[in-house]
This record gives sequence, C-alpha cells and structure tokens, in this order.
Amino acid sequence: MKRNQKSDLISSLHTLLKDAGGVFVIENQGLTVKQFEDLRKQLKPSVSVFKVIKNRLFKLAVKDTGFADVEDMMKRPTAVAIATDPLAVTKVLAKFAEANPKLSIIGGKMDGGLLDTKGVEQLSKLPSLLEIRGTIARILVEPGARLARVSAEYGKKN
Repeated sequence: MKRNQKSDLISSLHTLLKDAGGVFVIENQGLTVKQFEDLRKQLKPSVSVFKVIKNRLFKLAVKDTGFADVEDMMKRPTAVAIATDPLAVTKVLAKFAEANPKLSIIGGKMDGGLLDTKGVEQLSKLPSLLEIRGTIARILVEPGARLARVSAEYGKKN
C-alpha cells in the first residue's frame, strides 16, 4: 500500500470513528476466507467498516477520537468492526465466535466504556432495542385489553 493510500485510509477511518457507536476488535486465528466473508455479511447491516487492518494504521486513525483506548487491544493481527449499532454487533460476534472457536473477541469500546471479551458476551445477551420496545408496548396495551375483555364478558351475562 502506498503512502497516499495509507493516508486516505487513516483519514476515512478517523472520520468514521468520530460518528461511531462502538468499536470492536477480533482476532482471526485460522478462519477460512469463506467463514470470514460470512461474518462480514452478518455484520454488514450494523457496521460502517469491518476489515483486517494493520495495527499501526488503526492506532493512527483512533488518535483524537473517543476510541483511543482501543489501541491497547491491538497486539496481534486483528480485524476491526466500527459499529453503527453496537448491540447488534455484539450479538453477531458472540454467536459467530460460539460457532467458530478460531475467532476470538478481544474486546471493544462503546458508550465511553472499555469492554473485554466477557463484557462483549454479556452485552450480546441483552435484548435489542426492538425487543424492548415490543415489551413496553405489550405492557401498555395489556390493561386496556383486559378491561375490554372483562367488559365484554360482563355484557354477555346481563
């Protein structure tokens, strides 16, 4: 990669990191190209970038962003997911890592907090925003539905 390409990559990553909801770091310890492409397809709706990147370039890209702490996780060849929907990314990564032991989740950062492997796995078990909204809607609708059922039954008896 030429110097100007590296510079362009660093600046584009830096721009994406400023608007990102989270950053996650994984290690590929022997996944096939097909497996890696499957992971990329699963992550596509919830990330702006998922790529294998040289640690040095990524460390330059995270400077002066809220994700500068992530550079400490970059020790071996890694892939980075810059998330637009961090909770969805944790779910995909945890599910994929469970099915493919050659993938290891190193950690990440979202909402100002660093996450280790266990932190990412715990977040993956939380319900999604859509599930939470559905639960709240059920809670709000249920009393009215019960009242309607009781009123209907009362009307039949009289």
